[in-house]
Parts: sequence; C-alpha cells; structure tokens
Amino acid sequence: MIESTMRSVESKSPHNEIFNDKVNPVTEKSKIDSFVDNGRLNVVVQGLGYVGTAMLAALSQVKDDDNECFYNVIGIDLGDENNYWKIGRVNKGKSPVVSSDENINEAFERGLLNGNIFATYSNYAYEKADVVVIDVNLDITKKKFGDPYNYEFSYNSFKHAIETIAKNVSEETLIVVESTVPPGTTEKVIFPIFKKHFEERNLNINKLYLAHSFERVMPGSEYLNSITNYYRVYSAINEESKKRAKVFFKTFINTEDYPLYEVHSITASEMAKVLENSFRATNIALIQEWTEFAEQANVDLFEVINAIRVRPTHKNIAQPGFGVGGYCLPKDSLLADWAYHNLFGASKRLSMSLNATRTNDLMPKHVFEIIKSYFNNLENLNITILGISYLSNVADTRYSPAEYFYDLCKKEGANIILHDSMVEYWQEKGIVINKDINSLKKFSHDVAIFAVTHTQYLELTSETIISLLPKVKLIIDANNLINDEKANDLLASGIKVVGVGKGHWKK
Repeated sequence: MIESTMRSVESKSPHNEIFNDKVNPVTEKSKIDSFVDNGRLNVVVQGLGYVGTAMLAALSQVKDDDNECFYNVIGIDLGDENNYWKIGRVNKGKSPVVSSDENINEAFERGLLNGNIFATYSNYAYEKADVVVIDVNLDITKKKFGDPYNYEFSYNSFKHAIETIAKNVSEETLIVVESTVPPGTTEKVIFPIFKKHFEERNLNINKLYLAHSFERVMPGSEYLNSITNYYRVYSAINEESKKRAKVFFKTFINTEDYPLYEVHSITASEMAKVLENSFRATNIALIQEWTEFAEQANVDLFEVINAIRVRPTHKNIAQPGFGVGGYCLPKDSLLADWAYHNLFGASKRLSMSLNATRTNDLMPKHVFEIIKSYFNNLENLNITILGISYLSNVADTRYSPAEYFYDLCKKEGANIILHDSMVEYWQEKGIVINKDINSLKKFSHDVAIFAVTHTQYLELTSETIISLLPKVKLIIDANNLINDEKANDLLASGIKVVGVGKGHWKK
C-alpha cells in the first residue's frame, strides 16, 4: 500500500546535520524494488532508535556459506521532520546513534559499500519482507515526576505501527517483537491486529509467524556485541513460529557461546524483560538507602559492597551513584504494573517495584541536598555538572538523572555550567554542550559534580582537576570517579571533597 502524496521534508539530527529531501512514494517504491532485486532474504527493522540501529548493523553483517551478504536489511522510520534524519544518516553509511563502539560505525560503512543496508519511510518495504523486526518505542509517562503510581499509557501510536505492518506483509512472514511491552501485549493486542487485517485481506492467519524476543542492548563500547554476542530469551505464539524465530536468531547471534533461552509462552518472554529491569532498579534503590546510612556513619560503602561481593550469591549487588536513567529502568516497572491490573485484572499494584522507581527518580536530590548543606543560598552559585548522559561513554541523555538535578539547581537560581565528553547537544533541554574539557578553565566554579564515569573523567589527575576548575570550593564525586588518593590531594589544596557513598571522607 503506497501513499500518493509528494512533499518536502527538512530534518535536523542531534548532531546538527540538516537533511532536506522530497518525500516521493513512487520514487521510493522504485528504490526499494531495486535494492531487493538480488535474491537475498529481506529483513525490515521498524524503528531506527537505539535497538533498531544495532539490529540493522548486526543483520547487515550476516554472511552465507560463500561469504556473501545473506540479508537485505531495510530500516524504516517516519518521514517527518523529527525522524527523517535517521533515514538520511543510514543512507549515507552512518549510524543514527553516535557510539564509542567503532564496530557499529564500520557496519554501516560496510553496509553502504556492500549495498545491503537501506533506510526508508515507505510502508511498501513491508510487502517485500521475509522477516519484520519491531523496534518501536511504547512509552508510559508519569503524570508527576517521582510518582510512579499515577501514569498515562496508551497503545494508540504503537497499534498504528503494528497496523502498518499487518496491512502490508504477506503470508509466511516472520514477525519478531523486540519492543519492551506490557506482558500480555503480543497475545492480547498485537496478534488480534494481524488477525483482523489478514481476514480483511483474505490471507491465512495460520501462515503468519509471530515471536517475541527482548534485546539487552547497551549503548557504549559493546553496543554491537550486546546484540550479536549476548544471551537471548524468546518465545512465540505457536511451535512453528518458535522454530522459525530460532533459525532467524541463529543467523546473527553467536549461539555457540550464548545459547538461546526459549520460555514456555510469549507472555513469559515479555515478562522476563520487565522483571529483569525491575530487579535491577530495585537493587539500585536498596543501595540508595544504604548510601545515606553509610555517609551518616562515616563508612566507605564501596568497600563494604566489595566485601559482600566475594559471596557468589551477591556478586551483582549495586553500588552508590548519582541516579538512574536511560530508556528502560525508569519505566519498565510501570509497564508491568499497568499490565497486571489492566490486562490480567489484578486489584493489587507492583508496589515494591514502583517504590524502587520513585527512589531512583529522586536520587539526584541527594546530591542537591549535599550542596544545600554547604551553601544555604544557591542563587548565582556556579554549579558545574560533568556528565550529562545517563551512562559512561555514551551520548544517550534519555531520562538522564542530570535533568532532574539541573532543574532543582535552576529553580534555586544557580548558574549551571555543563560538560560531557560524549554529548554535543542535550536534546531534552535544547542546549548545545561544549565537549572540550579545557573550556571549563574559562569559568569560575563554586561546586563541581562528577556525575558520569566517562573514561575522560576517570583519567583526570588531581592536578588536572584543579586546573580545570578554577576557584572551585566543593567537589562532589557522585559516581566513584575519585579514589582516596586523589581526594586527599584535592583536600590538601583547600578544596572540600564529598563522595556519594563515601562516608569515610568525612573523618
């Protein structure tokens, strides 16, 4: 089904690139026909975000027995001003996501040279698909930040994305849902959409193969490996779908070292994803409580945790930090809670998981309160945040804890100086970030917070820190970047140093 309207689009990427083009469905159809005219299997990836980008790269590298490209890989996203830039970057051999993982960048460059990566806005691509991988976001929004019990959720845009596939794919197509969804979604929402449209198109629904498999993508130095060299959980609506999904996964995942894990039902696979992230979030929230206790008791909680981790059952205990961010942890417990009482009729709430989300949302307030304990009045105080992204060595600012901390400080009238070695543009705040760390020397600093464990920050000596932060009075290590030796050097130079979870520095 091809839309008929021609229009112009101008789209600006977070990397300050401008993509101007004509959206021409007829020309686009010809491009797709030409791209797939080579006998390879065609995989369409719906959604060119963090997961879709990695999937595109991983699938483009699959080779057949003759070491030739096995798949034509088509990424599809919206052809509007907010998203067209992703399409433009892919078709120039560039990853939509800027990453420290050179393997991702090289995969897109090779895909362009090999002619087996293409991106489009045209739903016609689904007509050519042997496999469709769904990587579109399904958002749930707290009505008030820090209150995970009251949220807004709708399937509307997600259903629309599914319908575009159901209206276009052929029989014998494998559909793999990778999006994080409320448990029960594939069976109770997605499958009925396909059934309805297959019946309208006189297609046999028994010849649709539908699976769910959640990814564990981690942007950073192992971005691509988190797809190709990591464990996978999956299931499907029937045995034939499971078989076909397994065959597909084995083409791009190193299953010899990372065997696939098949669970008994598609809802179990969906539940595994949100439980996994809820466990991680709860682990972090528990440690926040003990962080504040340790600081009050003059205890080094990092040392305590290391002592505990020698016990095999406790190796994954979390450690103190600045806050929790990224796309998954701040919301996945809410998706599970919504499913619990909307899809399965429970009257209870997932209270432990939701309370953990609240604790994690508000974690940056702890650092804010540390500053308040040293400076009663924050008006015109120069506060420097080193690290805007939510994770070390990535440029991802989605739900970054820096955002809440920034708002708290701004509300008190502070002047905020920002630096991040990875982030060029803070999309959520509309702020251009200077990546040159030496630019900090031209400012006068009252307080500096090391918020993210970027390699650049970890490698700073105490002498360099002092030179980068003229007149700084208080340095807060919010993420274990400064060891005891560096802290002593900074203290000796007359700078107050506080560490989150490092109560022993108070002695």
